[in-house]
Amino acid sequence: MTTPSSVQAAIRERVRKYEAAYNVGDADAIAAIYAIDGTHTYALGFTHRGRHEIANGLRELFAGPFKGTRITLTPLHIRALSPDVAVEEASFSVAGFKGPGGVDLPPVTGMCIGVYQRLDDLWFAAAVQCMVPPPTSGPN
Repeated sequence: MTTPSSVQAAIRERVRKYEAAYNVGDADAIAAIYAIDGTHTYALGFTHRGRHEIANGLRELFAGPFKGTRITLTPLHIRALSPDVAVEEASFSVAGFKGPGGVDLPPVTGMCIGVYQRLDDLWFAAAVQCMVPPPTSGPN
């Protein structure tokens, strides 16, 4: 039986695997977390569609501007919409970006929303969209 706590635990485990794979630059392991036709829209505004494109795109990013970066993912809220569909809201922080001349840049932080679907006994990311909120001046 699928319970809210079992759904949360399963998706948290997928998020943990994503984070671990990202932090060693394993594009194939990350792509395996997505549904075959899953999508990921990055905070930079582009989308990879399907496991193959996700893996290839991540390989390019890890060889280029994301080389040596590390991600921290924090699931904030996970809720089941049905026995086989759930939504996850998470925050992220990516550190290790380099600027011109190899200067360290501050971490990039933002939010993601992911829709997961259960296939057999595993949960797969069907669609993930991330964003970096614009800076605010705070309440007046």
